[in-house]
Amino acid sequence: MNIRECTDADIPHLVTLWQECGLTRPWNDPEADIALARRYAGSTVLVGEVDGAVIASAMAGFDGHRGWIYYVAISPDHQGKGLSRPITAAAENWLRDLGCPKVELIIREGNEKVLAVYDALDYQREPRMLMAKWLVEPPAPSADMGDRLLDVTITYLEMTARPDRPMPHPPATEQPLSLQRLHEPTVSYYRYLQHTVGDPWLWWERRLKSDGELAAIIHDDAVEIYVLSLGGVPTGFVELDFRAMPTEAEVAYFGLLPEFIGRGFGPYLLQWAIDCAWNRSPAPEKLSVNTCTLDHPKALAGYQKAGFEVVGQETKQVPDPVRAGHIPKSVKILTPGY
Repeated sequence: MNIRECTDADIPHLVTLWQECGLTRPWNDPEADIALARRYAGSTVLVGEVDGAVIASAMAGFDGHRGWIYYVAISPDHQGKGLSRPITAAAENWLRDLGCPKVELIIREGNEKVLAVYDALDYQREPRMLMAKWLVEPPAPSADMGDRLLDVTITYLEMTARPDRPMPHPPATEQPLSLQRLHEPTVSYYRYLQHTVGDPWLWWERRLKSDGELAAIIHDDAVEIYVLSLGGVPTGFVELDFRAMPTEAEVAYFGLLPEFIGRGFGPYLLQWAIDCAWNRSPAPEKLSVNTCTLDHPKALAGYQKAGFEVVGQETKQVPDPVRAGHIPKSVKILTPGY
């Protein structure tokens, strides 16, 4: 791989590369970022090419005290070939030539794949709190941002027998904890649960349904919706779907309101829902669930710990629901790497 500094002719290829690698964000115009980095002597954009095609990149900058590396990207067709090492080393060498003593980089929380890459490149994880402030208001999203696609890996899980374990105990709380099935809930209340629990994780499919379409689902006798409440305040909900066939159940939706995440309610609600499904008469022959890379980083492990086993996996592209306008831009997104 030949590594050199970026030229004007490389810019459209770089933008495409960054989009393919999921590095672009609504608040960062890639062309503006490239232009800004090339404008000053203390920063640069490096490209790696193979057979004349740009397949790698790294942006480096030195602020006089620390060096920073951004936009490290390897074309999906060339990933897994060890090319992250030479492009990163080139950025490090460029900083070293400026007298930079130490280099830093930022990785979005939950991006375990990238963390593993930099672990292998001898970068150390340091206990730091990153803070930021916009000095220039970021540009508004362009009209075509709804066309961006997200790469999502979906994992399918199932269990074919009741887990051999005791009934789970609820977490200790000062206020009373209750579980209640919703019987023909209003569409407005269901949307409140769906949006409050799901928007931070980019649940968007139910937002596209009309009130009539949604009512037909949630009022179906084969759909059971249970709400966990603490002191009368909704904490989370789970939706069991038996519509495909009576002998099979799906955990269609499961999650907590953001304020209750990390307090032990999730494992309890999930285990309770599993028992609820198996207590149905007749008992189901199979209970299934799926999760994806937009979900909580511990979701897959949580399902496996509860007794589900992985039976399949696929990667596909889905529209970015924020850019498409399905999820309000005011929502605090919790999805890792978004």
